[in-house]
Amino acid sequence: MRRRWSLILAVLLLAGLGVATPGAAQARGEPFLMDTPVFVPMRPPVLGFVIEHDARRDRYRLVEVEPGTVHREGDLDDCQDHLVELLVERWGRGRPNLAMPTPGGLQFWGDVFWFDGWRIQEHVFTGHYRLLDPADVRHAWGTRQACRTAFEAARRDDHLPRPSGHLVVLLHGLGRTSASMAQMQRSLEAAGYATAALTYPSTRRSLADHADQLVQVLERLEGVEQVSFVTHSLGGIVVRAALARDGAWRERVELGRVVMLAPPSNGSSIARDLEDFLPAQLVLGPVAKDLAADEIREIPPPPCPFGVIAAGGPREEGWNPLLEGDDDGVVSVEETRLEGADDFLVVRGLHTFLMNDEDVIAATLRFLEAGRFAGETGHLEAR
Repeated sequence: MRRRWSLILAVLLLAGLGVATPGAAQARGEPFLMDTPVFVPMRPPVLGFVIEHDARRDRYRLVEVEPGTVHREGDLDDCQDHLVELLVERWGRGRPNLAMPTPGGLQFWGDVFWFDGWRIQEHVFTGHYRLLDPADVRHAWGTRQACRTAFEAARRDDHLPRPSGHLVVLLHGLGRTSASMAQMQRSLEAAGYATAALTYPSTRRSLADHADQLVQVLERLEGVEQVSFVTHSLGGIVVRAALARDGAWRERVELGRVVMLAPPSNGSSIARDLEDFLPAQLVLGPVAKDLAADEIREIPPPPCPFGVIAAGGPREEGWNPLLEGDDDGVVSVEETRLEGADDFLVVRGLHTFLMNDEDVIAATLRFLEAGRFAGETGHLEAR
């Protein structure tokens, strides 16, 4: 009798505490969840497959998104191994490859995937893809799917860490590559930020194409909780165009801050002067017309805190007599201004080397940290 009353009391206590029991859940028309696995995707889908994680049981499973088939359930390594097997069976490992160093991109390649320094790039003219490691050594080439398959095998074999926390994406300017942002990148990493210096074929495609490429990278980010941007020149316009578009990545990645160095925010008067000059069109490519068009002003500013750093000359006339007012030799100070900026700074310097200036780097770090260029102990005079 005592045991029976103890059981009744236990049931009443559980009910009073709101703990689910099979009968109570069924009475409410809800499934009983005490032992039901709860799997959630641990990263974006990979070529139609997704690895899900049940944190309560620390179990993983590999699911084919369409039609929802579960291919494997177990630990993470087991699911990753089976994922690679399925991808190799479906897409192969790419064309015969000799692991060899490359220049990393120049003006003929664009990054469409980034993970801890590994990149998948697309060739502007041929449309084929290649997989590069952080040292720019080619590990695979062929179709995008084959390169992604090769990356998944490298992730498994090298036990690549899953990125997390705050990622700062660096985007270079017109005619440059990610190498031009190397000094800024080293300074950000020394300050504790994870960085991704992306390459895009700035002189070979249009502004819309560049924005599409950046969105592709953002959609495929894994483990990143927050993303900020540091850009030079045209890179700032590309980020504005990309952030003006909807994307699933915005639902899982928080926007941090944006620092734009010498952006032609209102278009480029030099680009307008050269718009009908054929040699300039051949050298600068389709984006030159975008920089000359009035529509560039209609691109919304970043939907997050952002600041602009412009450069000027030693005198109010600037460096370039072809530009009105103060300028950095390529873009006038007025052309860089963008309504809604949380801070605006003008320093003395040249457009081409602005990202390497120690004061500019220090101001960039302060803005990423606090949303202002001037710190508590250091100050840069805005003109």
